[in-house]
Amino acid sequence: MKRFLCIVLALAMCLSLAACGGQDTQEPTDSSAPSGGETQGTENKNETDTLTVSLSTELQTLSIYGQQNIVTNQVLTNIYDGLLVLDQDANLSPNIAESWDWDEENLKYTFHIRDDIKFHDGSDLKASDVAFSFNLIKEEYADYQATVAAQVDHVEVIDDYTIDVYLTAPSATFLYYCAIYVKIYCEAAWETTNGFTEGIVASGPYKLVSYDPTTGVELEAFEDYFAGAPAIKHVKFNIIPDGNTQVLALQSGELNISRDFPASSITTIENDSNLDIYSHSCGMVYFLQFNLRDNTIEPLKNVKVRQAINYCLDKQFMVDVAEEGLGTIANSIANQNMFGYDDEVPSYEYNVEKALELMKEAGYEDGFDIGTIYCREGKDQSVAEIAMENLAVIGITSTVTVVENNAFIDMLMNGNFNVAATHLNLNTDGSNVFDVASIRGSVPYSGLEDPVIEEMRDECDLEMDTEARAAKLNEFLDYLSEEAYFAPCYYPKKSYAHTAGLQFSGYDPFVGLQVRFLSWE
Repeated sequence: MKRFLCIVLALAMCLSLAACGGQDTQEPTDSSAPSGGETQGTENKNETDTLTVSLSTELQTLSIYGQQNIVTNQVLTNIYDGLLVLDQDANLSPNIAESWDWDEENLKYTFHIRDDIKFHDGSDLKASDVAFSFNLIKEEYADYQATVAAQVDHVEVIDDYTIDVYLTAPSATFLYYCAIYVKIYCEAAWETTNGFTEGIVASGPYKLVSYDPTTGVELEAFEDYFAGAPAIKHVKFNIIPDGNTQVLALQSGELNISRDFPASSITTIENDSNLDIYSHSCGMVYFLQFNLRDNTIEPLKNVKVRQAINYCLDKQFMVDVAEEGLGTIANSIANQNMFGYDDEVPSYEYNVEKALELMKEAGYEDGFDIGTIYCREGKDQSVAEIAMENLAVIGITSTVTVVENNAFIDMLMNGNFNVAATHLNLNTDGSNVFDVASIRGSVPYSGLEDPVIEEMRDECDLEMDTEARAAKLNEFLDYLSEEAYFAPCYYPKKSYAHTAGLQFSGYDPFVGLQVRFLSWE
């Protein structure tokens, strides 16, 4: 499904908070280099100025395979490069692999690796590094990269620039997942970096200079990047958790890009001739996550209760409060740009009477206590607090507890919750929803084990005909909605407040803004 850029006035993207970070990995850059605000009178800003970008929290890890976090992913994808890539319209394109062949009889993809790619230490990237990366996914990071790990049977290096990847079954999504998830590690640096937790030797457009979990990340352009050295030469990602503080830093010139500015600051930013806003479409969706494991409360096992919860949520009010009205009510955890999605996916309009009727039919006319709605700070908290008020109207009592990101993720992974308010970016293909809904997915936090969904997943994975696959994905999304396994709330826009004169030529369709797409005017 095509995805397009648009420049509109919207509000900040609410980003997942990150967890534990690592230690400084290299010596910091020369402290005499100008920082984010020192741009006036510079003859060549790209060469001399440091672009400063906000982070809401520390990184989860330095190893891109060992994370499931938007903040971490957006930083690390500037450093690591992928086997394949999605272009600006989300079409599959060559990258480290310049071409590939499919052998249906042997369930094998042969990837032909470019012979002109360097790692950041100057060594050549070869097929053995690609094989090493696939084996890491299968052996070290299968819990984090379950989607790819389950599809790869084994790999064989044919020569320095050719590798065979054998699949467990035909897969319509394998190449797509290669573009999103398969980043190439330098095999020789694995031990010296302690498994890429104390440093990074990759092949992306930027090199890691330093990382301090209390202050942020420093990068510098990789001049030997095969696709051409980036225009912006020096980058700092500074940890500034508070959005209002980010706006003040923008106004003072200490910050060039705010990724978490509050929607209430839009007018202030519009009226400042030194600032501007950039927005683009995204795959983000805010929703209520139910725990559907055996240890959950009995009412959540009842589909009519889950449907009642969906009906009672005032989603437009959530958009008005969390997004200043600049968002779209969601009818699915799939986003509107996804392949396999259409507007006919069953939805739950705001209807308290219908919700009360379903509660009565389910045997919970007198309501029940659903416990704590867990969430992280920011827009998730707004969604949780509004949901608490909405639930009370149909007799469901609850409280809201804000949890630090690392603890929040652990809680969801281990099923230590009943309901959570959260968000995900599920990108451009309906198959990504299986990552959330299938017990074999990469983020199966609901603990849902539904044989119907598992059968649908297998059918979609094996269906190579595009039209037939779109129909199957649509059927899956319909089923997911009818069973009310989640409570979708709304789709936001992804927006950035930035210093005027900063040019945006694109974005990564999976993680959003990337520094290689930026330049000074």
